[in-house]
Amino acid sequence: MKKIFLSILTVTVVLSSCKTLGQLGIKPSGLETVMALKSILDSSTFKAVKKLKNINDQGIEGALPSEIGSVLNTLRTVGYGDEVDKVTKSIGSASLLVIGESEQIMNDAIKELKFTDAVAVVLGGEDAATNVLKRAMYSTVKNRYSARLAQELDKTEVNTYWPIAMGAYNIFAKDKMQGSLPDFLAERAVDGLFIAVGKEEAKARTDYKALGNSVVTKVFDYYTKNKS
Repeated sequence: MKKIFLSILTVTVVLSSCKTLGQLGIKPSGLETVMALKSILDSSTFKAVKKLKNINDQGIEGALPSEIGSVLNTLRTVGYGDEVDKVTKSIGSASLLVIGESEQIMNDAIKELKFTDAVAVVLGGEDAATNVLKRAMYSTVKNRYSARLAQELDKTEVNTYWPIAMGAYNIFAKDKMQGSLPDFLAERAVDGLFIAVGKEEAKARTDYKALGNSVVTKVFDYYTKNKS
C-alpha cells in the first residue's frame, strides 16, 4: 500500500512538474516574440516585392501614379513628345532598379525596428506589425528610395523636363503637384509597398505555420491559445 501511495505521489509530482515546465517552455520570451514579428515582416516583404516586380504588364506608364500620366500627357500636348518618351524610359529604368532593391531596403528597416509591446502587436490587427514598421520607418525608407531614384534620374535629362511639365500641369490642375520627381515617385512607391506588405502579413497570420519557422509557430501558437 505504501509503495502504491509513493508511486501515485511520484506520478503526481512528475506530472505537476511537467505541467509547470511545459508552461515555462511554451510561453515565448520577449526576444522570441520580437523575432517572430520580424520573421513575419521579412516573409511579407519578400512576397510583396516579388508581386510588385510582376505587376508591370501594362508598361511603365500604366504602373505610374495617375498624376504622372497627366503630367506626361501635358508635355506631349505642348510638343515634347520625344522628351516624354525619354522621361518615361528613364523613370521606368530607375523605378525597376529601386523595386529590385526594395527587399534589402525594407529588411534593413526591419532590423532597426523596435517593438515596445511585441505581445500587443502579435494580438493586434491583421497588419499590426506592418503599421508599427510604417510609423517607425516611413521617412527613412522613403528618403532611401528618393535618394536612389535621384541617383539614377540624374544620369538622364528627366529633371530638366519635370519642372516644365509640372508647371504646365499645375496651370489647370485642381490639386497642384509640388516637389522633385524622385520625392514624388518615392512617396507613391513606399505607400504602395507598405500596403502590399500589410496584405502579405494578414495572409501570414492566418497560416503562420506555413512559414516553417519554429519561433513564429511557438509565439503565435501560444498567443492564439491564450488571447484572454
